[in-house]
Amino acid sequence: MDDLQQYMFQWTKLDKELKEVHKVAADIRKQKDDLHKKLCPLIQDHQLEENVFSIPSLETNVTFKEQKVSESLSYKFLEEKFTGYFDTQEEGSKLLQYLKDNRKRENSFVLKSSRIGEE
Repeated sequence: MDDLQQYMFQWTKLDKELKEVHKVAADIRKQKDDLHKKLCPLIQDHQLEENVFSIPSLETNVTFKEQKVSESLSYKFLEEKFTGYFDTQEEGSKLLQYLKDNRKRENSFVLKSSRIGEE
C-alpha cells in the first residue's frame, strides 16, 4: 500500500507540473502568434518575401513561406460532402453513420486529476 501512495503522489505531482508547463507553453504560443500576425504583413508590405532573416545570436534563419492548410475532416464536413455527393441528406447521413459505427475502438483505463472541490 505504501507503493500505491508513493506512486499516486508522484503521478499527481508530475501531472500538476505538466499542467503548469502546458500553461506556460500556451502563453508562449499566443505571444508568438501575436508577433506572427504583425510580422507577416510587414514583410509583405516591404516586399521582403524572398529574404532570409539571419539571427546569428540565436543561430537561426527565418524565411517567409506560403503554407497550404486543409480544412479538418470533421463529422460536419464529411456529412456536408457526402450529402453533396449523393444529392440526398439521407444517403450522406447513412454513409457517415456507417463510418462512425465501424471505427476501430479500444478501451483503456486512465487517471484523471481535478482540484479538490472541483469534482
